Amino acid sequence: MHAQPAEESKNIYAFPALGSASDCGLFRLGGTGLGNLLFTWARCLVMARRHGLHRIAPTWTQLCRRPWLHNEPDKRTYHDLFQPADDEVTGLARLRLLASAPRVPESALGSPIPAGSVVAFRGMEGFLAPVLAEHKLVREELLKMVREPHKAALRQGFAPPIAVHVRLGDFNAGNPAEGNQRIGLDWYSGVLSNLRASLGNLPVAVFSDGSDAELAPLLELENVSRDSFGSSIADILALSQARILVTSGSTFSMWAAYLGQQPAVWFPGRLPHAIQADPSREISALQVLPQGFLAHCEASLGGRRRGFLRGLMGGRE
Repeated sequence: MHAQPAEESKNIYAFPALGSASDCGLFRLGGTGLGNLLFTWARCLVMARRHGLHRIAPTWTQLCRRPWLHNEPDKRTYHDLFQPADDEVTGLARLRLLASAPRVPESALGSPIPAGSVVAFRGMEGFLAPVLAEHKLVREELLKMVREPHKAALRQGFAPPIAVHVRLGDFNAGNPAEGNQRIGLDWYSGVLSNLRASLGNLPVAVFSDGSDAELAPLLELENVSRDSFGSSIADILALSQARILVTSGSTFSMWAAYLGQQPAVWFPGRLPHAIQADPSREISALQVLPQGFLAHCEASLGGRRRGFLRGLMGGRE
């Protein structure tokens, strides 16, 4: 793909049209989870830099019925998570462009685009594949955008040896190899058992939208505790700090693994494409973990020898 010539792109804009066609510029009616929305934002960021386009700040605030109807703890409004980037168009200029500027699809990139146009990015095609090589840029820009109250995990140096993300609330019971389906807690328990058999009785932090009662089989395990930092983006950032990540197969987990680039375990069929710069650091497994992956886990924990880890964490040889 060829970048737009500089003299043609100086007055061309890029806008991530997040999750809903009903965008009035101040809020959106309907929408999806934050992980889904971030795919559109990240692709817009990378392509705007590549083609020399001016970015228009996205409309993060959304109003969705489902979280209220089902009394989900996260109402998914996203109104207080982010602040505009320094180089984004905001305020009245933003509203004027969104209301009146001609829009073209992102597929038009690489072809002549009329000055004053807005290139609209939509959907989550390819998930993280289009931005896989731009991990550093995406992480840096995301952290600049996240408001300070939601970066508590980073400020506190939160870095659990193992973090587990369990998605329950809006996932259905069905074939766990398919998207938007719950993964049984026995899979998580089995993965933890295998990790600990090789690495020692490491502390585990569980993040989930489920209730304590639903999570009881995990929370009753030794040295396992529940954590949350109070918002969706705060928990994604906290999960990204883990040395080893056990995922739910959701887009929420994808972002944690992409931002953290740590060894990650996925249920078979739930990893759509490589998320790590080194694909050997992520694995789809029922429970048994190969030695090569476990070596990555040891390195992520700091290169400690197995016996030292077991002694430090209270395990036995």
